[in-house]
Amino acid sequence: MAVTLKDIAAECGVSYSTVSKALKDSPLVTEATKRKIKDKAEEMNYIPNNSARSLVSNRSNTIGLIWPSVDRVAVTTLATHVNEALKNAGYFMAVSIDNPITAASKFLELRFDGVIVFDEGEETTLPEKITNHIPVIAYGVARNLAYPMINVNHAVAMKQAVDLLIEKGHQKIDYIGDLHTKDIRQIVKKETIENYCKEREVSLRLIDSGGLTELATKQALMEFLKRNTLEDGIICGSYDITMGFLHFIDKRKQDKTIVAYDNIKQFKSIETPVYTVGVPTEKIAESLVDTLVQNIEGGHKNTSRVIDLNPEIRYHEKNKG
Repeated sequence: MAVTLKDIAAECGVSYSTVSKALKDSPLVTEATKRKIKDKAEEMNYIPNNSARSLVSNRSNTIGLIWPSVDRVAVTTLATHVNEALKNAGYFMAVSIDNPITAASKFLELRFDGVIVFDEGEETTLPEKITNHIPVIAYGVARNLAYPMINVNHAVAMKQAVDLLIEKGHQKIDYIGDLHTKDIRQIVKKETIENYCKEREVSLRLIDSGGLTELATKQALMEFLKRNTLEDGIICGSYDITMGFLHFIDKRKQDKTIVAYDNIKQFKSIETPVYTVGVPTEKIAESLVDTLVQNIEGGHKNTSRVIDLNPEIRYHEKNKG
């Protein structure tokens, strides 16, 4: 049988109210009494009933994160930063890789305080029957939604990548990315590079990575390189795609300029020098959490607005910061 506050009160010889206050670190209870009650609660394996508590306060201090997968480094890195930011704000994070509407419906049923959704386009749009009842924020490409969107400006980042390669003297560019997808983020990257290379009058070749994982990229490039060679100016559509590509680079004869999308710390530890473009993951996480918490504390007023973040260019070379 589960241990209750009344059980702890009886063991400590104090009132139910005193136990409740002590476990909430109330200043109305002396430190000595708090310590006695907390030690007894731990000894008795007391587990707080947060579901019952949320019925009273109408707050669970839990945020649901709807994420596309757990097999990509950039995605899990961002999720880690989001978790840290939420923890600092006093919230617990639960993650689902289920269908977005299914996951959000469950979060609402469990009385979560808010939802963060990884937006990939129309298929991930949450309906009003959900967003009318729980604060939501999305991360992805700017588009018209009934809730706030953190726009990381994929198009700007791709233009920065092309400009950098031109500046380094490259007039022929290979873009390695997921070309056959419904994911709006990958579509924007591809279309931006195509249009901008035409505008800047540089040659572009699109190489399909076969997906967004390192393994898929390795397999796709293995077939591609049987009949082709790579240009010296390379843009990779993600960290995982970059790692799949680097498998084929001769590090002793590094003469290629590599620009990779995703600004994550893992690039600092790879052997091959690379430039990265994109909004740093810690800044994305901070913006997501700050905006969602403001929405929660402001009384859940989901509104259609876009928060624009600015991509950055960084250079990573091992042992040089």
